[in-house]
Amino acid sequence: MNTMKGSFYILFQSYKKQNIIFWSILFSIVLLSFFLDAFFGQYVSFAMTISIPVYIFYSMMATKLLNKTLPYFLKLGLSRQQYMLYVGLFCISWSLVGALIIACAHQIISYVSTLFKIKDIIIIHPILFFDITHSFLQTVVLDTVLLLFCLSSGLLLNVVFYRLGILGGYSLIGFLALIPILMVIFEWYSPLYKLLANSSILAILGSMFVFSIFLYLVISASMRKVSVNPV
Repeated sequence: MNTMKGSFYILFQSYKKQNIIFWSILFSIVLLSFFLDAFFGQYVSFAMTISIPVYIFYSMMATKLLNKTLPYFLKLGLSRQQYMLYVGLFCISWSLVGALIIACAHQIISYVSTLFKIKDIIIIHPILFFDITHSFLQTVVLDTVLLLFCLSSGLLLNVVFYRLGILGGYSLIGFLALIPILMVIFEWYSPLYKLLANSSILAILGSMFVFSIFLYLVISASMRKVSVNPV
């Protein structure tokens, strides 16, 4: 238990500065939006999103995780599998905390908008694609799963760069960039859209959660004999 607490503390401290800067900038933009609405709200409507910048931030932070923490943990005597276990638990906790912050921010924005009778600010969130009258819990669950998926995806990219170097990493990026192009050329997006449209939010979230866990297990398996120093 002490080892897990210590691991969480080290992982948190590794991203403490980045988290403070990111959330400070994000909430400053929210305050700026309210300020602009006070002067220009009668002429134009403002749209803001809390979740999408957080998804991008989490993905970017995960792409640096191994380089920042793996050598240090191995020097402390942890095995690679222990390291991946603690990183996985930290990612789940980090996703849940991020989702709670997003949901609370939405509640505060809605409360302030109602209090000051502001009707020109629109909050954009992925859950609106499924249900307009969403609850606090639904928002937290959706964001937790999406943030966990972002962390797993970013960590996968980090592993590829860490083990295969720049050539392998950019080859993976090129392959991923090719997928949407092929989907447009061969019109694969149409059946995919119909599948998502006919699926419930619980089915989609469950599938993404299972895929995220599976992806993390694949990453963990690839870390068994990884070198301390990246390629």
